[in-house]
Amino acid sequence: QWKTMVFQPGPEDGKDAMISNLDADKNFGDYKYFEATYLSESVLTVMRSNRSLIWFNLNALPKSAIIKKVALQLWYDLPIPFDPVYLTDIDPTTGLCRYGGVLQQIVEPWEENKVTWNMQPKTIMANQVLISPFNINANVITVDVTTLFVPVNDKNALNYGMLFKLWPVERFPGFRFASSDFPDATMRPKLTVYYTL
Repeated sequence: QWKTMVFQPGPEDGKDAMISNLDADKNFGDYKYFEATYLSESVLTVMRSNRSLIWFNLNALPKSAIIKKVALQLWYDLPIPFDPVYLTDIDPTTGLCRYGGVLQQIVEPWEENKVTWNMQPKTIMANQVLISPFNINANVITVDVTTLFVPVNDKNALNYGMLFKLWPVERFPGFRFASSDFPDATMRPKLTVYYTL
């Protein structure tokens, strides 16, 4: 019988930030979206790459907890429809879309109100979780992120949260979800931890 604990922090307790290549030294610690996007910047006629970082404080878990599964729920208010051509570009070996987003384990400390594109913490590909483009009627997706908390590879790597970016290359337009700074509290990122003692 697994026990569960839910983490869905708001602006005060949540730790997430956006970073952008066109404002490479600017901090976006208070930003209402958790996104990995590649969008045209009409004023500059160039493409803007945005990535996001997030960390959940799991200190409320009992010290003897053995994590069995971790699920991350992400909501969006205004969907950015992925170009349908990517939905049909399937890798025959995996059966998954060739393009999408990825959550990678952050292995260096970072601060919500200081992190920038030029000061990104290091991440590792081991244990990363893919997010494929999707066409669904609901405005929420659930992603199994267990491998980022119970590593399959590189078990000794430190864990300072997750980096969300496009993968394997940046493709228009990307994904935009609500962050812990989003006005509607019910739409903020929610982590559900399933564990035994």
